[in-house]
Amino acid sequence: MATPEQKLKIKQMLVDGLQMRMAPEEIEDTISLFGEEGLGFDSVDAIEIVAGIEQEFGYAFENEEEAREVLVNVETLANFLESKGSFA
Repeated sequence: MATPEQKLKIKQMLVDGLQMRMAPEEIEDTISLFGEEGLGFDSVDAIEIVAGIEQEFGYAFENEEEAREVLVNVETLANFLESKGSFA
């Protein structure tokens, strides 16, 4: 289970990488990253997020399906990266 600090690190990556106009602390852990009900990211943003994860955490998704399953919200992403040891 990811810590609040680890989730904040992901939120900071999102804010910086996608030039969001909000503070990382304003992003809820369980809000959807994509779609109108969530943060509203699209497929172009997904590419930026994947690149940011690789750069910031050193993890490269094995395939598009894996990324799609993980990039649901900050909590699912943080727990996945924690399970892969990417916060070391």
